[in-house]
Amino acid sequence: MLEKDIENLIARYPDEFFPNSGLKLVGQQVKLGSCFADIIFEDKHGRTIIVEIKRGILSRDASGQIIEYYGLLKQQNPNKIIELVLCANTIPNERRVFLENVGIECKELGLTLVSNLANKYNYKFLDENEQNQSKENNIKEKAVGLTKGNHVWFFQANPNRYDILNALLDQALDNKLGWMVNQHQKEIRQGDIALIWMSGKEAGIYAVAEVISDPIILGDAPGEEKYWISEEDKGQSKLSVKIKITKKLINNPILRSKLKNLKELKNLSILRFSQGTNFTVTDYEWKVISAIL
Repeated sequence: MLEKDIENLIARYPDEFFPNSGLKLVGQQVKLGSCFADIIFEDKHGRTIIVEIKRGILSRDASGQIIEYYGLLKQQNPNKIIELVLCANTIPNERRVFLENVGIECKELGLTLVSNLANKYNYKFLDENEQNQSKENNIKEKAVGLTKGNHVWFFQANPNRYDILNALLDQALDNKLGWMVNQHQKEIRQGDIALIWMSGKEAGIYAVAEVISDPIILGDAPGEEKYWISEEDKGQSKLSVKIKITKKLINNPILRSKLKNLKELKNLSILRFSQGTNFTVTDYEWKVISAIL
């Protein structure tokens, strides 16, 4: 799911995102002075509504850029009433308050909402074929490999600390990511499978990866530092494993709510106790999950 996908869905079906607003599309990627607006609408009162889109978790830097952009628009269009709406998959509360205090409306568009609307209107995500090309065979092969001593784990990411959505969509990191090993240090090994789990309101499996090293002390991969939300987390070297992303599920994640409804997974470790980074998956549970994959 690219920012362009979210932009296209909002532009085509504004009533789904802004009910009863009477929005009429003016254009997408419209040049306004020295800026380009993602989407411009006119509402039922004749006001200009600019919608800006940020995929994933709204970062502190992006919040500052949006305020600067909004000020520039006001300066360049002094005789025009301009309302700015910022849409992102996840907007931390402190950044929402920060932006709304200067008059920028914030709207959180969860991945589930975007995916459901795409399915409703048969919209095909622009990155869908690219993400899933030649991935299924790898998963099937690794499922068989479990009989040879490999294991499956949940590797959990906290979206309040790390922008896992955009990190997973960064192709330059597909085989360079490291993942902290805070639990099961003596058991997690090269050749294992990692189910990448995002915690929070839309908790679930967002990717499948292969563990490609035993635990070692690692720092951030080149280009990864920008995905840390907290400054304290950046540049830290910790016991980690290298992973290679083999399948991305961002457009259709396997959500916690779905897994909870399967009696075969009633004892799934990450559902019973979600505090931690690394969680076990039994061979039987992996068979159930791999069938869903």
